[in-house]
Amino acid sequence: MMTKQRSCTRMSIVSIKRRQLAYKLGSKADTRQFVPFSKTTNGDHGRKVFIDAALAPLFASLIDPNSAKGVQTIMKIEQLRAIAGGVTSNSNVNTPFEYMENFVDLALYYQIHNGVAEAGNSAVPGVYITDITFAGKETNSPAALYESKSVGPQLITNLVENDIAEMSEGVVYADESLPVAALNASKITGKDGWGNSVNFNLFYIPDMVRNEMGVWMTPCRRAFRPQEAAQHFANTLVRTQQNRPSTSPIKWTIDSDGTKLLQLALEHVPGILDKHQFQLTDPVGDVVQVINLLERKGAKFAQKPVLYSKTNKRALATAALSLRNGSLSRHQSFLEDKLRDNIVNSSYGSVQNNSLPSKVGGDFLTYMKNLSGAVSW
Repeated sequence: MMTKQRSCTRMSIVSIKRRQLAYKLGSKADTRQFVPFSKTTNGDHGRKVFIDAALAPLFASLIDPNSAKGVQTIMKIEQLRAIAGGVTSNSNVNTPFEYMENFVDLALYYQIHNGVAEAGNSAVPGVYITDITFAGKETNSPAALYESKSVGPQLITNLVENDIAEMSEGVVYADESLPVAALNASKITGKDGWGNSVNFNLFYIPDMVRNEMGVWMTPCRRAFRPQEAAQHFANTLVRTQQNRPSTSPIKWTIDSDGTKLLQLALEHVPGILDKHQFQLTDPVGDVVQVINLLERKGAKFAQKPVLYSKTNKRALATAALSLRNGSLSRHQSFLEDKLRDNIVNSSYGSVQNNSLPSKVGGDFLTYMKNLSGAVSW
């Protein structure tokens, strides 16, 4: 059994330094040189947009301003004067005025300074680009039921319009994008006899983006409403129960935070669920209540109804709380003993440093276009 690794749960040194710098913008302690991004972002139309001049070598290595894609990227960056901090941006969970936005192949990190008067702060109002990395491939996929099929080496994932899970296996999984969720879910469902990923249903939950720069609230995550998603999943359970043959129950794996969604969904399921089989992996939620509710609704369980990797501290903590507040039914006494054993036996990137170029005169974009010999495009 493979479970998702939350590699960025704790803030990295990079993201901590970013937060410290974010609060120093415009102060005497901030030695960065911010220059206007281009002639069109000087404040004549919309906000001023500035960029850290030290990003010149990195920017030059990632973008050719004379190529079609480079021109497209630059035009989108210039649009920050109007759209910065808007609905398409990802907001930093820990620093509310810092944002991340994808422009073609680049992820831009920036903060918005509104010119609040502070002693010793010389920053003028505007958008300040503080870092650049390659963009992750984000999607705008909502919480819903999907179908993932193996087509050669590729995994093709499509929305299921009728909310009926027709595959033999299903996974409830939260991740930063639908493709990443499908890929990680496929590691749970495994391979067929030919070495290809088995086809499966996926109920996708949008999650926050975690990277070396911090934790980011995506537009999809901001739009995520747990009660609405739970109602949607409840509808999936009910419609699948109505349309699936009793001889082949779907085998659901509920991963981590998916347990909370299942717990909410069960409140909206009026009938039985004997055409569904469940296994909870590293469940983050009231595992006692969820197991008892599933049992009362006639649901089936995998040979091991609950699995713990013992690396997910949130799962172990919620299990301890759940067992403190309730008990499993007498039919699940063995499982309760196993849960207690798991709790008792458990113990509770680097950023490229670019040398600062000589003082940039004028705007950043003109400086970049005039660079010669320093960087190969």
